[in-house]
Amino acid sequence: MKVYSLFYLRYLTLMKFILYTDGACSGNPGPGGFGSIVIADLKYVTELGAAYQQTTNNRMELQAVISGLKFILLQKNKSFEVQVYTDSVYVIRGITQWVFGWKRNGWKNSTGTAVVNQDLWEELLSLVQQIPTQIKWAYVRGHNNDPGNERCDEIAVAYSKQTSVYLYDGNAAEYLFDVTVPPRTEEMTDHANRQKPTGEKKSSWYLSLINGVVTKYATWSECEAQVKGRPGVKFKKVSSASEETDLLKSWGK
Repeated sequence: MKVYSLFYLRYLTLMKFILYTDGACSGNPGPGGFGSIVIADLKYVTELGAAYQQTTNNRMELQAVISGLKFILLQKNKSFEVQVYTDSVYVIRGITQWVFGWKRNGWKNSTGTAVVNQDLWEELLSLVQQIPTQIKWAYVRGHNNDPGNERCDEIAVAYSKQTSVYLYDGNAAEYLFDVTVPPRTEEMTDHANRQKPTGEKKSSWYLSLINGVVTKYATWSECEAQVKGRPGVKFKKVSSASEETDLLKSWGK
């Protein structure tokens, strides 16, 4: 990868990099793309992005972060910190929680099946471990009028449609999008863990059917990590044993 004019900033003693990321896919799986924005000390902005012929949305979300971190590491700074803003719960949960158990279990998930996108998770983990300070991860809601997230989405969607994109590389003061103000961040909330109305005691869980194998999950995030981006899978939320039985019958189980 080419090292851009940001290279001169390596002489500063401590730098702060802000990384916005997003991924998109037309069809999921299908043609996809990612967009990333690297901001160095609120002074310099570099946009990154690429198109892929056959991929998934989750792979593009991961690739956006991977490409941004690779670019930051190429600047050869010895002391710096990184703040990542993404609208992907999958990426944040995966790199801050799930990946350690996956690696410990030989890249098998809690059900004993192979982790989806293992190649990218291994690459991302390796990059994270090369950052001299702990990365700060923050969730931003997509399509919520945040300039950094909106621009990344614009780049990713354009590439997913196999359209060429002009990628900016220059002073932050001349950048068309105001990325100097921190975005509104939110707590990540699984559907299964959201506050229920008073008096509602009904519990729920999720089932998936992947390659003929039925798997049960306690939360949506666990289910989503296994089914999102995989063609031909079935999944559904159930709230009782009878619902589960009926669903399994409809699946021929």
